[in-house]
Amino acid sequence: MPLFYLSALLTMLAFTAAGILTGRSTNTHKSGDFALGGRESNASGVTGVLLGALIGGASTVGTVQMAYRFGMSAIWFTLGGGIGCLLLGLRFAGTIRDSGITTISDYLEKSGGKVGSKLSLVSALSSSIGTFFSVCAQLLSCIALLHGSFPIPVWLAAIISAGLILGFIVTGGLKSFSRLGAAKIILLYSALLLCVAAAVKNGWTPSAILSVLPARQWLNPFARGLSADMGSFISMIVGVFTTQIYVQSLAAAKDTKSARTGALVSGLLMPPMGLLGVWIGLSVRAQGMEMPANQVLTWFIMNSFSPFTAGVIWAGIIITVIGCAAGLLLGVATNISKNILPRLRLCRKNTDSVYEQRAVIAALLSFAALFGILGQNTLILELSYMSMGLRGAGTFFPFTAAMLWPGRVAPNWALASSVSGLIGMFTWRLLSMPGDPLFAGLAVSALCVSCGMHRTQRSKIT
Repeated sequence: MPLFYLSALLTMLAFTAAGILTGRSTNTHKSGDFALGGRESNASGVTGVLLGALIGGASTVGTVQMAYRFGMSAIWFTLGGGIGCLLLGLRFAGTIRDSGITTISDYLEKSGGKVGSKLSLVSALSSSIGTFFSVCAQLLSCIALLHGSFPIPVWLAAIISAGLILGFIVTGGLKSFSRLGAAKIILLYSALLLCVAAAVKNGWTPSAILSVLPARQWLNPFARGLSADMGSFISMIVGVFTTQIYVQSLAAAKDTKSARTGALVSGLLMPPMGLLGVWIGLSVRAQGMEMPANQVLTWFIMNSFSPFTAGVIWAGIIITVIGCAAGLLLGVATNISKNILPRLRLCRKNTDSVYEQRAVIAALLSFAALFGILGQNTLILELSYMSMGLRGAGTFFPFTAAMLWPGRVAPNWALASSVSGLIGMFTWRLLSMPGDPLFAGLAVSALCVSCGMHRTQRSKIT
């Protein structure tokens, strides 16, 4: 075990030092540089930010956790996220990059006419609340990794997790995150491939797993129910479109080609990670091991490799979780400091200081750490799906309509679409109606957008 601790700490220290050195070369005293990296990201930088903030605890610890519980049903997070990135790259990346926006709320405010500020505020609130729950999912993953490997209590693991995330994001903003994001993805792919290689070496090939586990149950992608799993899939697609840091990564590109290429590459790289995570989770289930589901990945690493190698792999995975949380926090802090606090008159509008963003980050991390301590039995992927749904229910249709058909949705109807989407989702959940509440929210939101487009068309005719 001493070798495990040593190699894990050395790997984490090396990556932290790289982040600090990268951050020192970045001008982070102005919010534009901190949030957008001076709009200088090339395609690999866009991929680094996009996947760096999308792939973390949910796609590693969470996917293995759900695969251990439900099998192939765990694939929807990475599959839905990958398709969302592909759609962004094929149609929307250039529009976002060329618009010159920093936040989704800025775009909606610009296109919302007289109600633009209200539409912007609703979007910023739903995005911020939803993203906060994704941050909580990353904290849960980080706590599970620390608590399962080190003899420390959950509360201390939560404090350490929050400190690591805070240090990563504060040192350099988006430019630092972009440069380290690509390295983080390589590190994660390497770690997961080594884990699958270890499973095969120990005899757990797909055929061996299916000789123990019934394929009808464990290879069923709808094991949690058609509505639940399709809701997870759709929540990922709409969530990718309406999460601040993902849009921010495209806005930070140096040109349209870099934005589009970065999104497309992200879409291709993400789904295979889910398959690797499912393989790991099913191999542990096939062995008949009983343990808390959030500890499966840690157990597998520590029981499949030498202590030194296990420490490096474990550190590589926890670094991806930390980086993902850092990216999400940067996005939500940008939203809050630019689009929420100024409207509540809690800070200056259009401030050029980064201190408000850092204060927001510290506050959010404190609440997320508390959630991580109290929510130990929460399924990480379910929390991530709910978070994506919250972001998408009230923002997806107004935002995509504003990009695809500028000026064709009457502003009042765009506002109604945003508000009614959230109300529809919450009402459906509160009434315990059948089916995923996200579908109800999206249906109401889409109806309002359609009415708004019809209203605009009639006005032009008359």
